[in-house]
Amino acid sequence: MSNIFKRSKAARLIMMVPAAGLVLAGCSEKQVEVQVFNSPDECAAYYNPPAECKAAFAEAQTLHPQVAPRYASQQECETDFGTGQCENAPVLAANNTEQRSQSQQSSGFFMPMMMGFMAGQMLSRGGMASAPAQPTASAARSAVATQPLYKSRDDRNTFRTASNTAVASKPGATSVRPSAVQPKPATLAKRGGFGSQAAKRSASSTGG
Repeated sequence: MSNIFKRSKAARLIMMVPAAGLVLAGCSEKQVEVQVFNSPDECAAYYNPPAECKAAFAEAQTLHPQVAPRYASQQECETDFGTGQCENAPVLAANNTEQRSQSQQSSGFFMPMMMGFMAGQMLSRGGMASAPAQPTASAARSAVATQPLYKSRDDRNTFRTASNTAVASKPGATSVRPSAVQPKPATLAKRGGFGSQAAKRSASSTGG
């Protein structure tokens, strides 16, 4: 019996090794510095060239309808983001050729309005920063995309990605893990998906 117990214990220890390795691998990812802002004007106020701020904002705006979470109704969307903070979601284009013609067509779903943006490539901060070195292959793979940011009804101070990853609690420079903020195609969100209190409100309203 003792030999069987020892073999069983050894097997459990061996099975635990890969999991521990995965945890350590995830923790070893280097963070990348980015900038987050509510608007292009706020970005320019942080000593960034207005032209660069506007370009980053426009890039995030273009990505916004492609990644913003979808809700089946305006009420469900506003449960997470607040009254008047949602808009009709356009039909997602199958390819770039159809994108322009379909951008004005409503899909019947709703999505939150863009409430900020993240400049994936650091802005030059008034041209005072030195020219960046040529990126390596590994750096290119870990680049962070410029993208729209959102704020939940229950947490107006936190900038979040479309996938509900918290990025920063105030405008300016911050650091993120590239793998945690990679944009993903829009999906249908469950009610209460953004903000911890939203789900509680939904449960209390249905339970009386």
